[in-house]
Amino acid sequence: MRIPAFLLVVYLSAGSSITSQAQSCLPCDSLRLQSGVIFCDDFESDEPIRNRYFGYDPDDGEFVRMSGVGRNGSFGMRVKFQAGEVGAGVLQKAIGRSPDSGMTHRSMPDSNFKEIYWRIDIRNQPGWEGGGGDKLSRATVIASKSWQQGMIAHVWSGGKPDTWDYLVMDPATGISTDSKLASKKYNDFANLRWMDGTHGPTPLFRKDLIGQWNCVVAHVKLNTPGISDGVFELWVNGRLQGARYDLNWHASWNLQPDSYGINAVFFENYWNKGSVKEQERYFDNILISTQPISCDCPQQ
Repeated sequence: MRIPAFLLVVYLSAGSSITSQAQSCLPCDSLRLQSGVIFCDDFESDEPIRNRYFGYDPDDGEFVRMSGVGRNGSFGMRVKFQAGEVGAGVLQKAIGRSPDSGMTHRSMPDSNFKEIYWRIDIRNQPGWEGGGGDKLSRATVIASKSWQQGMIAHVWSGGKPDTWDYLVMDPATGISTDSKLASKKYNDFANLRWMDGTHGPTPLFRKDLIGQWNCVVAHVKLNTPGISDGVFELWVNGRLQGARYDLNWHASWNLQPDSYGINAVFFENYWNKGSVKEQERYFDNILISTQPISCDCPQQ
């Protein structure tokens, strides 16, 4: 899928001065019509954020839509971490079938997604410190009203100084190898089965690279029932960071009539030990699709 170059709107005002209005490099108004697109948000719409996501925590005005903070000076989401702050807001998007009626504003609510791609663009302000700030995004299967999880494809930064400049793909599942739903609640670490994480080759949070926009794309595919052929891939700016093609996400659980597909994607600001200082980062261009997603966008 090739994304058109952004448009620059120029007009002459009184006195022959020239004013420019930046626009999104991911024009959702046109992309929504393309095959495979489940959800798109370039944050250019004035519609309230809560009308698009079932979960939105603005963190007392520190995680908000703002003009000029997106790619090419467009609208985006500004994230402000206070010194020592752990949670600085979240966007939670529901897709497909769900067991929880509280997961509102679902895109394609009758679908059972076995495979998705998703994208988010991220920029850390110049002078940012502390690596990636831990949690960034995850795709998951919410398997019950009590939020038992059938799988989680985590995309987060490394938690130690030798890895915190990198993004990590960290697959986990709440389904046992004998096809039972073992998790009892959300983030039920005691009952999750972790399947080995790995970080990529791109140190996007390294000091000399801070201030640039980075396009992060992930891909997850549930396994064929009874076969360990599940997929998890991660790219940064079109460069593959890691890939697994042997994952046993669900054993044979997804043959059961009360099972669910991938039905939520989260975009998070959660720093386990807290931000090292007051600082900002910015989100733009969220896209969820059943088809591969490119990182096409004019570079700055």
